[in-house]
Amino acid sequence: MKSLVLKTVLVAVVAAATLTGTASAQEKSGIVAVLDVAKVFKQNRSFESRMQSIKSTADQLKAEIQQKQEAIKQEAQGLKEFEVGSPERNQMEATLEQKQAGLRTEARQAEMDLLSKEAKVYFETYQQMQSVLKSLSAQHGISLVLRFDSEEIDPTNRGEVIKGVNRAIVYQEKLDLTTMVISQMSSDTANAGATTTR
Repeated sequence: MKSLVLKTVLVAVVAAATLTGTASAQEKSGIVAVLDVAKVFKQNRSFESRMQSIKSTADQLKAEIQQKQEAIKQEAQGLKEFEVGSPERNQMEATLEQKQAGLRTEARQAEMDLLSKEAKVYFETYQQMQSVLKSLSAQHGISLVLRFDSEEIDPTNRGEVIKGVNRAIVYQEKLDLTTMVISQMSSDTANAGATTTR
């Protein structure tokens, strides 16, 4: 009888300890929320503006490279005036090859510079987003933010359906921070712009 009472008391103590541990773990763990990172980038005006500027520069550089390429082609027409194997023709061919090689190097360098600028814009926007998330998470007791895709799935597009089926987050309700993050990032950018112009 005594051992039965002791067992009952022991079970009650263990159950109470487990409940207390679970409660304190839940308090420490906080809330889990979700964020549509693609949407944050897509609706960030500063990001879009900077990317548009890079695209404009890329288009301008492409036009310049094509113009130089065309000039080399026009110059190559002059080869017809010289006999094959003549010193003048050989010299002109060497010059044209040199120009072509220089143009390829220029194009590669320009592409690398643009990719570097693009990476910087992505990185800085991502850093700003992380900063906003950290602040919002501290305010609302959020300890984990998961990336998800809020886009509607087009049932007639096989690719979209497969992509949707493979989403890591299948369901969430009122845990989406996307709008708050977009709003806060826009506000921070506007405030930074106002401070800069003063």
